Amino acid sequence: MAKMLTREAAGNGRQGKMKSFLKKSVLILLTILILAGLIYEVSGPVKNLHYQYLKNKGAAYAQGIKIGVLGDSIWGNVKDETGIAAVIEQELEVEIYNCAIGGTQASYSGWNDGKPDQSLMAITDQVIFGAAPYEDGSVDQSYLETDWQEMDYIFFSYGLNDYFAGIVSQGEDPYATDTYAGAIRTALEAWREYAPQATFVLCAQNFSQLYSYGKVVDDSDTLNYGGGTGLDYVEALRRIAEEYEDVIFINIYEDVHIDMSNCTLMLEDGTHFTAYGREIYAKDVVKYLAKDLIAKYG
Repeated sequence: MAKMLTREAAGNGRQGKMKSFLKKSVLILLTILILAGLIYEVSGPVKNLHYQYLKNKGAAYAQGIKIGVLGDSIWGNVKDETGIAAVIEQELEVEIYNCAIGGTQASYSGWNDGKPDQSLMAITDQVIFGAAPYEDGSVDQSYLETDWQEMDYIFFSYGLNDYFAGIVSQGEDPYATDTYAGAIRTALEAWREYAPQATFVLCAQNFSQLYSYGKVVDDSDTLNYGGGTGLDYVEALRRIAEEYEDVIFINIYEDVHIDMSNCTLMLEDGTHFTAYGREIYAKDVVKYLAKDLIAKYG
């Protein structure tokens, strides 16, 4: 009987210790969750304060700054007050010449719905090397009316349509204009010589999703249309920016974070930004511009 009581007491003791351990574990977990919540609550306002500081300080040097943009539909489809260019103008009071055209890519193409080729390479040929402009009055040729040699910054924002068309992200020949990286590199060198006063900004493509029958079935992290995943095009652009002095690389793919939790808030069709998404994109660009203006003139 005494032995049975001893074993029972020992068992109760172990149960008591286990309960105590579980209580402590729950308390620790709750503490961690509360602290994480506090950090999350605080980080938003702190990030906003940092953004406001950069924006205000950069704006002090932004007066008279002119920016020219060559790109695809991410900049080109929406050119009203909710467009990326307009938001940047509002935030920094710079002047933007937005010559981005929806459906275009960096490499030579016929991708733009059968319209005349207005890829970055074709535009480069027309603006810099004197190729004849298109006589078709239905296409946007504002890039021919822009004085690029007066621009303080020139943006290239391409990648999505090269990616969707299966254009090779980067090939063996670094200057092959039928590849994404080769076209960007070739154009960048031509434009740097043509407009040496400008700082060039390379904007990476954004994250995108593939829909089928109303459901997301894949995304650009892993989906390869033939030339690489979306991440391969981003990496190719990053490497090009590193090859040159005074070229700014903006990694929109990572900076403007999009995943399953916020994709419907950020993207309207799996590719193009909502008004909210465009604001987030624009403010990311503002941060880079403000930092560069402060570094140059501050």
